Amino acid sequence: MKNRTLHTFLYVFSFSILMHSVANAQIGLSTSNSRFEIGLNIGPMNFLGDLGGNRGKGTIGPKDNNLPVTNVIGGISVSYYTREWFGFRLAGNIGRMEGSDALIKQNQPADTYEAARKYRNLSFRSPLYEGYAGLEFYPTVLLSMRKDLGLPRFRPYLIGGIGLFKFNPQAYYIDPVNNSNQFWVDLKPLRLEGQGMVETGIPEYKLVSYNIPLGVGIKYDLTERITFGIELIHRMTGTDYIDDVSNKFIDPVLFDKYLSPDNAAIAKNLSNASEYYPSPVTGYYPYRIGAKRGNPKRNDSYFSSTFRLTWKIGDVYADWFRNRNSLKCPAYF
Repeated sequence: MKNRTLHTFLYVFSFSILMHSVANAQIGLSTSNSRFEIGLNIGPMNFLGDLGGNRGKGTIGPKDNNLPVTNVIGGISVSYYTREWFGFRLAGNIGRMEGSDALIKQNQPADTYEAARKYRNLSFRSPLYEGYAGLEFYPTVLLSMRKDLGLPRFRPYLIGGIGLFKFNPQAYYIDPVNNSNQFWVDLKPLRLEGQGMVETGIPEYKLVSYNIPLGVGIKYDLTERITFGIELIHRMTGTDYIDDVSNKFIDPVLFDKYLSPDNAAIAKNLSNASEYYPSPVTGYYPYRIGAKRGNPKRNDSYFSSTFRLTWKIGDVYADWFRNRNSLKCPAYF
């Protein structure tokens, strides 16, 4: 119910921004100083955290990207440009993140970095709702304006900012006694690493955190009003619990102390899925109490590669947009 309410709020909020911007374009922005754009974006996104990955030691880069858990992110943005080469952006996006140790490709022998993560056998999914404020910088436009060459049709740019996002990690539970009993379960209330337990001293994490989007993109003027672009943004975050994995395996007895009997049974299953992984390695033992479950020294992150379509709002035939060189081939690039 909470997720559905948040979905509704975000859609209404995005629609309100659109309508407000259009209204302003009609009654307040139709002047020679009009420098607003509204845009839509959609494209693939991927999670980078403790779960999943590829051969070798885990990293925060695209090397550990798993294509089977690539999802779609989409949203709306409003930008205002104080100069031809500099602008402010407000954006909101909705997407989903996933990760799975089962997707890790394993080298031989089996005692390698990726083998330990694969035998951990954890997986998750999480919805994503984010909003951020960013700055756009167009270096080629700055050079072009200084040389009085006008606005180039192709405009590469840099973007950086800060924002907030909401997540909710879930795992798919299969009852080991009754396999027909299967469902998705929220992981935070299960305290799988002892969050909020006196014995561990680990605080409970929040489902809202900050992110720092940093990226690059390029714009191409289809017309004087419509622009098409491609953008790659990586988000560093302030949490290591997007996938509910960060610290160590705890004594499963603690679940009986802090959770209901039903939730304790689910927590014991999901906290250490290596117990149920059919290991092909002779002499291999599942993860035990106190063993490393994740890496608390490195927060989770995610990135997106999106296609953007933007509309200039207001009098696009003002001098700022109307430069005679703006729709010609770029003077340089």
